[in-house]
Amino acid sequence: MSGKKLINSAENAVDEALDGLTFIHPGLRRLAGHRVIVREQVDRSKVGLLSGGGSGHEPFCAGYIGSGMLTAGVAGSVFASPPTTSILEGIRAIAKDNKAGALIIVINYTGDRINFGLAVEKARHEGMKVDMFVCGEDCALTTADKTAGRRGLCGTMFVFKIVGAMAERGVSLEDITKTARNIASNMGTMGLALGPCSLPGQGPLFQVADDVIEIGLGVHGEAGVGQAPLCSAHEAVKKLLDHMTSSTSATRLDMAPGEQIAVILNNLGGTSKLEELILAREIVLQLEGRGFKVMRFYAGHMMTSLEMSGILISILKVTQNPDWLELLDAPTSAPAWPTPLHSVLSGPNRFNPEPLPVAPSEQEADFAIKGVSLSDEGAKKVKNILLSVSKALIDMEAKLNQLDSGCGDGDCGSTHAQGARVLGESLESLDTAHPRVLLRQLGVLAEKMGGSSGGVYSLLFTGAANAFMDQVSGEVDPEAWVRALRYGLQTVMKYGGAEPGDRTMIDALHPALLVLEEAGGNLNGEVLKTAGKSSMAGAEGTVTMLARAGRASYVDRAKVNQADPGAIAAATWFNIITDALQ
Repeated sequence: MSGKKLINSAENAVDEALDGLTFIHPGLRRLAGHRVIVREQVDRSKVGLLSGGGSGHEPFCAGYIGSGMLTAGVAGSVFASPPTTSILEGIRAIAKDNKAGALIIVINYTGDRINFGLAVEKARHEGMKVDMFVCGEDCALTTADKTAGRRGLCGTMFVFKIVGAMAERGVSLEDITKTARNIASNMGTMGLALGPCSLPGQGPLFQVADDVIEIGLGVHGEAGVGQAPLCSAHEAVKKLLDHMTSSTSATRLDMAPGEQIAVILNNLGGTSKLEELILAREIVLQLEGRGFKVMRFYAGHMMTSLEMSGILISILKVTQNPDWLELLDAPTSAPAWPTPLHSVLSGPNRFNPEPLPVAPSEQEADFAIKGVSLSDEGAKKVKNILLSVSKALIDMEAKLNQLDSGCGDGDCGSTHAQGARVLGESLESLDTAHPRVLLRQLGVLAEKMGGSSGGVYSLLFTGAANAFMDQVSGEVDPEAWVRALRYGLQTVMKYGGAEPGDRTMIDALHPALLVLEEAGGNLNGEVLKTAGKSSMAGAEGTVTMLARAGRASYVDRAKVNQADPGAIAAATWFNIITDALQ
């Protein structure tokens, strides 16, 4: 990991980021000369809430400022506690002349405890009503003999939300502080990382080998308490939950069977959304598999560690405090708090919804109109041709992938091979005696190829089937097959946007179509042979064409120096057909 970042300078990164936040959300304002963000309007009849810490954890904590959550936030340099002078200015902004007072919520790290604590003492000397709560819920350490105590992690967001809703309702400072302590004693957090992060202007803070994961790390770039072999999402979640609930750990989270819980899945910055959603599924399934009831689930970038690839899981027990769920659901204008889309029919309590039933398919009724038919010998020949096509495309997988590696993502052969395998497995169920039905069936099967190739072939076959729509009975007119190719290509060009000469599969099939149309209904062996040669020549001619469609159109022209793999694949199966018919 190189540590590359899109910033102007490491020195100004935090200040410019805070400005950017207020530019996006004008309801948040910055105190002049300080890295302090406050609400545009502070209600001094209600308890104010302030938190903060080092930058690099965005959206923590300024992103949680808004009605129903924090009133102000103080930012330090990246991974460094903010100075006491700025913290004190933040406290003054919300607590001065406020008889309701203010609660200062501190994440349990030594620097934060010292600097925030000193600011609180100074604020009290100035006559302000201020209390301080230190949150530490880390479950990584198996012993409790560390003088620094449990680290404060993303479980603190539960505190922000619940006590923020209480403050909005006018609850007293004493009750809010008591609730904050109660929340901390009922939650735990555990995390892992696949890779490190890097400070602006520096390299990685630690190393994680490609075949391991770091277990039990915090959010300041420090390494974890141990490592484990790289594993699946299922195994990774199991490791974290096992550690969090281990009876041998002094920092464990004890949960009784049937325990109702709220969960945060925090993205440490560099985990893809795809992975995040997979992990969310695993967490819910495994927690419920252990007999717990997941009442609320929140996921996203909530307390990051710059671009660290990893996650934190925070669990809050709500069984004995059901009002916490109502407070979690209370509205907030804080921009960073995730709002799940609850069920309109079933209410706010989270559940695992069953898939909605799809509308009854008209496919079977449509396929019942079979139209013209082939002889038994013709149907058998079609089946043999399809089998040959399937085998040929599977054998070409590596070749097509190689052709695709310079102008695409290198999976053209794999996509065609996948479609070919589906075709081979479905041969016995295909109606090879009725062209209209067969082409419609092939259109459905092509969707299972995946990628754009699957869509293109589905269009090709679905469009081709229109050539057999008008004739409901009798034998197949040979010219209908030529019309089918014309209709299929027209459909692909209509929706795909490509035309002959754009370096696609069309350049393999269109020249062959012109040969067949010129021959009229006289599709003798010589015509078929010429059509096959024209198809392959068209495919090979894509070497010199400028890509105007498909993924290759986005690639540097100098790198597009081989034949288009989709065109080569199309010419291959077309020649299998013409050879068989000759």
